[in-house]
Amino acid sequence: MSNVNRPWRRSRLSKLFLRGVLTLGLVACVGSSEAAAVKGSEFSFDCPALDGVNPLPEVRAAIEANEKAFLKAVLTGDKATLNTLLAEAMSYVHENGQVTTRQEFFRDYLSKGYQEAVLTPKENTRQFCSTVFTVGTGYLRLNGEGPYPPTTVTHIWAKQGDRWDLVHRHESHRGVPVGKQLTMEGSSNHTDKVGATPKSGVARIITSNEAAFKKAMVTTDAAVMDKLIGESLQYVHVTAHVSTKKDFMKELMGGFTETDFKDTTMRQFGNTVVTLHNAHYRHTNQPDQSRSEAMHAWVKIGGNWVLVARHSANFVAAPPRAAPRRTVAPALERPRSDRAIISAEI
Repeated sequence: MSNVNRPWRRSRLSKLFLRGVLTLGLVACVGSSEAAAVKGSEFSFDCPALDGVNPLPEVRAAIEANEKAFLKAVLTGDKATLNTLLAEAMSYVHENGQVTTRQEFFRDYLSKGYQEAVLTPKENTRQFCSTVFTVGTGYLRLNGEGPYPPTTVTHIWAKQGDRWDLVHRHESHRGVPVGKQLTMEGSSNHTDKVGATPKSGVARIITSNEAAFKKAMVTTDAAVMDKLIGESLQYVHVTAHVSTKKDFMKELMGGFTETDFKDTTMRQFGNTVVTLHNAHYRHTNQPDQSRSEAMHAWVKIGGNWVLVARHSANFVAAPPRAAPRRTVAPALERPRSDRAIISAEI
């Protein structure tokens, strides 16, 4: 090779080397970001100042396609498709408050078959970087089940590698459950065994936020609650009614005399932590206590973790036991004419 071509060759090799380094660097950055979404151990998804911005067009299209694919797969029993749509650490809170993991859903529900799978959008779809929230009206009706009342459904989709996976589904409606009626203690909850465990530092922050939330509910501390709640909050009550942040702040002023969260589990998906707990509430001047399986979704926005979604499924109390019948001592024998008068009065 002549000396004339050597400088060009070196220049070309240098450019190729530089391009390779830049490409590897970009892949490494993207890979680390995606790993953060999957493992939930790193936080590279810092959301912009906007709270719950509209999804990007391509993200909205992906979520809408996933919702349709999910309904079709449930209805046809297509486990292969569901394996690609449901995260390993998925949780599902049914309309009766029953909590199931992905494995339990496949084993105890999908195996029975479904006769209907319905979902219609109800609220605005919101995207927080690597997490998307949808709230709709619909139900999954098992073979042999009766009709469903209007049921509100929350779906949480999280970015897992190059896919959007369903990490949580929650249902609620008014009245008695269609499925098995649970006790007021709720159901078994194995979501603490499915992975996606937050780092200890994050878990401490979320635990502190939950404690502050409970205290603010009882003390009606609007200033504290305002800091804890995101501006685009969607709060789905046990009655299937959806409250905004403004609605909830008014409802909070109604006052609570008691609130407690029991059997709390916590999972992290990128910039979002999902907690489940058996929630106990008692409104001021109300004799009955509300008990439900509640979900809180905390999203990291800037440097703070704020509540952007809540959904509760009620544990409907069993009918009260009949009062024991009073035993009346037999009356003394009366003359026949008196017994006739008494019978006429009854």
